[in-house]
Amino acid sequence: MVDAWGGWSLFQNLLQTLKKIASNHGVSIPTVAVKYILDQPSVAGSMIGVRLGLSEHINDSNAVFALELDDEDVNSIQELTKKGRDLLKVIGDCGDEYRRA
Repeated sequence: MVDAWGGWSLFQNLLQTLKKIASNHGVSIPTVAVKYILDQPSVAGSMIGVRLGLSEHINDSNAVFALELDDEDVNSIQELTKKGRDLLKVIGDCGDEYRRA
């Protein structure tokens, strides 16, 4: 998936940007990523993975609702994501592999 999107180097640049934003807000990289996605107009929800019996990430997950990304944060993320390929065009939508002849 990383290669299809834009390669390892671009992905590392995105991670570094997310890390900087996370540090500035005192949250984790996943919290910033989920908040950015939830703020997109076409997104109504996000599924966060959990493991039965492990609750160590509950506070981290709840931090998404208190986090406010400013324009500089959003622009920094968008500058990198627009350099990658549109994965919907590259691999299709969810389950598309079952529709191919």
